[in-house]
Amino acid sequence: MDEKTIEKLKKEAEEIINKFSEVLEKYNLEMEESYYIIDSRNVLRDDEAVESDPEFRENFLKIAPKANKEGYIIVEKGSWLK
Repeated sequence: MDEKTIEKLKKEAEEIINKFSEVLEKYNLEMEESYYIIDSRNVLRDDEAVESDPEFRENFLKIAPKANKEGYIIVEKGSWLK
């Protein structure tokens, strides 16, 4: 590049930086950092004991391929496991 082109690029770069600085001055940058869009975060429901429906369990075990006497479903071990 010749000197004329380099000087032109320097001048344009300086103008861009000055305009960018002017725009930044309009904003309040002293705000606290925020990582969340909304105020509620890590909101979990309270733990509550839920009564199980014995009829649901019976119907579910009826359609299960295999179940033992205690009411647990028996699944096939993956062929990739030994």
